[in-house]
Amino acid sequence: MNAIPPAASGTLWTLPFKVLTVLNVFIFLGFDTLLPTLTLYLESHGHSRDAIGQIFSVFIVSAILARSLAPRLVLSFRPIVLIRFGLIICALAVAGYYLALTAASASLARFFHGLGFGLTSTLVTAVAAQIIPVNRMAQGIGFLGLGVILTLSVGPYVGVWLMENMGFLALFLTVSSFYVLGLIWTLALPDIRLPAPLDGRKPKMVFISQAALVPSALMFLTGIAVSAGVVYLALYLKEINLPYAGQFFGCSTIGIILARIFAGPLQDRFGHRVVIPPALGCMFASVLIITRSDSFSLLFLASILWGLSTGSLFPCLQALAFSSTPPQIRTAVAASLFNSLDVGFGVGSVVFGLVAEMANSYHAVYWAAAANALFFLSFYLVYYILANPKEKTVNAP
Repeated sequence: MNAIPPAASGTLWTLPFKVLTVLNVFIFLGFDTLLPTLTLYLESHGHSRDAIGQIFSVFIVSAILARSLAPRLVLSFRPIVLIRFGLIICALAVAGYYLALTAASASLARFFHGLGFGLTSTLVTAVAAQIIPVNRMAQGIGFLGLGVILTLSVGPYVGVWLMENMGFLALFLTVSSFYVLGLIWTLALPDIRLPAPLDGRKPKMVFISQAALVPSALMFLTGIAVSAGVVYLALYLKEINLPYAGQFFGCSTIGIILARIFAGPLQDRFGHRVVIPPALGCMFASVLIITRSDSFSLLFLASILWGLSTGSLFPCLQALAFSSTPPQIRTAVAASLFNSLDVGFGVGSVVFGLVAEMANSYHAVYWAAAANALFFLSFYLVYYILANPKEKTVNAP
C-alpha cells in the first residue's frame, strides 16, 4: 500500500486533516457523553459497585486488543474501511447498552464498544500522522486533539441532561447517532493508504512499540498523573470541604486550549526540550498547590497549571514519537502510545487508591502525584538531555 506523503508545502489544514479532526470529535464525544451516565444506568439495574468496575475494565482490555491488532489489520484492509467498521461497532454497542440487563450482556456491549473505539482512535491518529507535515507535527497533533478536550467538557453535560430530561433510551440513541454521523462524515475522507513495512513482513501484535519505547514510557507516566486528577480530585475536595471539582475541570480546559494552541508551534520550531520540561514543572506545581488549597483562588491557579501541563504533554509526546519513527510503523506507534496511557491510568488509579487507603486520606494522593511528576521530569532529563542530547527526526519518504 502506498502512503500519501506529508504536504511538501507544509500545509497543515488540508481537506483530509480537517475531516480527521472533526471525525475525532464524533469518536470522543460518544465516549465522553457516557462517562457520568453509564455507571448510573448500570446501578439502576441492580449491578454492584464491584460488577460496575469489572464491566468498565472490559473496555480498556478490548481497546488495547484492537490497538495491538491495528498494525496487522491495515495490511489487509484499507484504513478507511477499518475506521468505518469501528464506527459501526461503536454505534451498535452503545445501542446495545439499553438491552444489557445482566452483567454478562453489559460486559459484552462494553467489550465491543472498546474494540470499535480502540480501532478508530488509533487509526485516525495514525492516518493524521501520515498527512501532517513533519515540520508541523506537534502543532497538527495538538489541533487534532483540541476538539477532544472540548468534548470532555461538553460530553458529560450533554449526557446528564439527556438522562435527566429524556431518559436512558434517548441517551443511548443520541450517542449512537454521534458514531453514525462520524460514519457519514468519513465519506468526505480520501482513500489514504498507510505504507507497508519495508521488509514486506507482517508485523506482530504490538502492545508497546520498541521504536517508541521511551515516548511510550513517558505516556505511561502521564496516564498515572492524569488518574490522580480525574479519579481522586472530587473525593479529595469533598474531604477538605471545597465544593469546586466541577470548576476545577472547567477552568483546566482554559489551560488545555492555550497549551494546544501554543505548545505545538513551539515544539515544531525549537524542539520538545523547550516544551516538555516546563509542562512537567506546571504539573508538579499544580499538585503541590492542590495539597495546599484552602480557597477557590488557589484551586483556580492549580487548574490552569494542570491544564497547561496535560494539554502540552499529550500532543507533544505523540509528536515526539511520530517524528522519530518511520511512516511504516506509525500505526504501531499510535497503538503503543494509547496503550501506555490506558495502562498508566489503570495503574495510577490502583496505586493512588492504595496510598489513600494506607494514609486514610486522599491528601496523600497528591503528595504521591508530586513524586510521580518529579520522577517523570528526572527520567525525561536524564534520557533526552544527558543521554541523547541530539534531536532525532525521521522524515517521510
